[in-house]
Amino acid sequence: MNDFVQSCRLATTYPKNLISPGEYGGYQHTLQKYVDSLDSRESELFGPEDKASLDFWDLDDGSTQFKFTRTKPPELESHLHFPPLPPRSDPRCRFVFVNAPSSRARLRATRKMLVTTTSYHQVMPSFLDFVFSFGAQHHAKDFSFTGFRQDTRLSNVEKSPPIASLGRSGRAIQLCYNLRSVEASPDQEHWPWSIRSTATHHAFDLETGLASWLMVKGEGGASMKDRIITETSSRNANALNRFGDRCQAFSSALSTHLLLGDWSVENWRWYINYMEEEVQAITRKTLSVKVTRQQTEPKPQVMFTRAVTGVLVPPKKTSTSKSATAKQQPIIPLTTIQPQPGQGPPGPPGPPPSMSMIPKTASFDPSMHDEEFSFEDLRRIERIEEHANEALLVMTLNSSVLSALSQHYSFVTESADCPQDLKTACMVDLRRFKDRLSDIFAENQAQKARMETLLRLLADRKALLYGILEYRNVEASKELAGKTKYSADRVEYMTQQMKQEAIFMRIITLVTLFFLPGTFVSTLMSTNIVQWQTPAPGGLERVVSRGAIETFLAITIPCMALTFSAAYGFYRWSKWNEQKWLKRQAAESAQP
Repeated sequence: MNDFVQSCRLATTYPKNLISPGEYGGYQHTLQKYVDSLDSRESELFGPEDKASLDFWDLDDGSTQFKFTRTKPPELESHLHFPPLPPRSDPRCRFVFVNAPSSRARLRATRKMLVTTTSYHQVMPSFLDFVFSFGAQHHAKDFSFTGFRQDTRLSNVEKSPPIASLGRSGRAIQLCYNLRSVEASPDQEHWPWSIRSTATHHAFDLETGLASWLMVKGEGGASMKDRIITETSSRNANALNRFGDRCQAFSSALSTHLLLGDWSVENWRWYINYMEEEVQAITRKTLSVKVTRQQTEPKPQVMFTRAVTGVLVPPKKTSTSKSATAKQQPIIPLTTIQPQPGQGPPGPPGPPPSMSMIPKTASFDPSMHDEEFSFEDLRRIERIEEHANEALLVMTLNSSVLSALSQHYSFVTESADCPQDLKTACMVDLRRFKDRLSDIFAENQAQKARMETLLRLLADRKALLYGILEYRNVEASKELAGKTKYSADRVEYMTQQMKQEAIFMRIITLVTLFFLPGTFVSTLMSTNIVQWQTPAPGGLERVVSRGAIETFLAITIPCMALTFSAAYGFYRWSKWNEQKWLKRQAAESAQP
């Protein structure tokens, strides 16, 4: 008893204060790591004291009904008869419920309340591994951590120190585990399901038959507290509400394990149905969509030839049965026909090809296809696949826990150190427990097989959807390449036109330069500036009017200056507008 009192006084150092921490996790460095983890995670794991409370559901010795008590921090030690208060025998069965607003919120308990309770009941250190999965977190952390731990002591050699005043013999089954299940979360708009965890610690004294339970679960979905209170308060005869002797208490413990096991598999069927409906809604149309290759006809080699007049014209089309489709054939690069010697300079460029020669765009409407399939569909499929993989892992780990639980009770009842009367009296209940646990395990395996099938379907549908999107991207690229080819053909045609026009301009320039001097002289000679008179028979006399020359220069030079000034001003204005446009483009590009 003195060791127990000392352990309770050092409750703040839990789990280092335990009288017998056990082989598993009982090393001092391991216990210190638990203390350090509690220190580092205290702010995100435990809630404020003014909102903290623990719910007790106790069946005291001599009573036939459970009693519910919600204890606040100041009342906890009094309710437990925590030292230095005088000791009191433990209830025949005690359930302690630690709650949280949600699976990702801080517990409605303080660290002191938790370590006080765990120190009083000498809870094995490894239970903290499952408690650490709770606490404030934006995204689910440690969701894959599921396990089974036990520190059962059957023989007198390995039993922990007995505490007779509390009804503890030291020979006890002690185990802890956590199970996960999926529950509906209507508040979540995009994914109305959540995977939630229940951490459970259980101790059963093999000699006195006293049992204790410590459960941690976030609110939302099924409430373990409500289910256990309902079953243990029911007037209908069931294994959960029978505590007349040690065998009945043992059977009640087995039924409580089954209650948790049933919870771990009860919603997987509906969750998988929901995911299957989502997958079908997104990908069912991929099985019926028509993905056909566009039919294209061979492109004719359109040659532009020169007529007798020197005009570049397209050849005449002959009437065929495919005249309607010929309008869709694209033009190809033009071929320049060199003029034959003696034909003279080339004529003016011919008209551009008829618009009937421009190929019509293919029947590919990106907006239409975006409404059918989009990258958003792939993202939704990926999200469903992530949830499916998460669920598959949870079901696999749950199977391991259920299997370990069954094997452990088989070990306990088959051990020579287990009380013989307990093995004999509980044989039927134990067989039913194993059978029911096998049914739960089989149900879990069946839903696991469905999930694996769904994952294969997801992979196939995702590959099909990706293939359709990829195919349409390729077709869009081909369509863009065709349009680019058509634009290149048009540019080449216009280049040919510009080339012909350049030749014409050179010819005009040469002719103009050839006749310009004579034209200027002839014009000047026809004015009154220079006159030819006949002063004498047989001779001509040139008469130059100085005033006319001055008048000509006075008018011509200012007009030339004005013309050049206007041209220069227009050039500067064009450059200024260009610089302004470039600065505006640079400013728009610099904006995020």
